[in-house]
Amino acid sequence: MSDFLSRYSSNGLRRLISSLNSIRFRDEVGEVEYFGQKVVLLRRDAFSLIRKELSRVAGTASGVILEVAGRRVGTEEGIVLSSKAEGLGLNRPEGLPDFIRTAVEESNMGFGKMQVKELEISVGKAVVIVQNSFEAEDAGVSLKPICRFTSGYLEGIFCQLVGKNMRSQEIECKAKGDNDCKFILSLVAS
Repeated sequence: MSDFLSRYSSNGLRRLISSLNSIRFRDEVGEVEYFGQKVVLLRRDAFSLIRKELSRVAGTASGVILEVAGRRVGTEEGIVLSSKAEGLGLNRPEGLPDFIRTAVEESNMGFGKMQVKELEISVGKAVVIVQNSFEAEDAGVSLKPICRFTSGYLEGIFCQLVGKNMRSQEIECKAKGDNDCKFILSLVAS
């Protein structure tokens, strides 16, 4: 193992990511911060209710709205993580795959347990499995994948961490009866 990688072992990277995404309760002003951003804590079923109402009002456009919102959240998180990686020298080719894998798997946003199964930065490809997806768990049964917010989130964070424009496609979904939700990320054709 190179000196660079030994400096940032898997446990070291996990501790680094955990230190970045700590939650801070600001009781004196009634706020919660995560990644330095103000957040609102919602029960998982609240998201399901929001999605149902959005679908009722916006129809098929609701999926696009959720995907765009997810991409924005992922982009902002990716910017914070990329900045930290650059400051620590983790964005060098020999350390980048480990940093990306750890950042995605350990940045627990409550979306479910994310696992990066494949990561090929040179060709712009990644496969991510999400167990216990917050979107699919309470959604009921669907004929097609429904995790649009998570798909957008993965696009946003991978675009920032990899430095390339990528698209995400959910190919398996717990709401369809699959074991987990599975996303393929690939480069956008220019």
